[in-house]
Amino acid sequence: MGSGGQTVRKLALHVVCKACGREFDTRLRLDRRSFERGTLAANYHTCPHCGEKLTYRKADYVVRAG
Repeated sequence: MGSGGQTVRKLALHVVCKACGREFDTRLRLDRRSFERGTLAANYHTCPHCGEKLTYRKADYVVRAG
């Protein structure tokens, strides 16, 4: 729970694979404040569709409700 007894909702971070173009869930979960403050630079994710392991940065993430 967040301050004031409120539940903090986590955001699910997805990316679109730079190799095959399909979106996938990175399994990263952050609250909105952490996502906005974080740099999220040079994160490696392996696409479950084509198997490519590539680098993604904050601007590459597609934010979904978790």
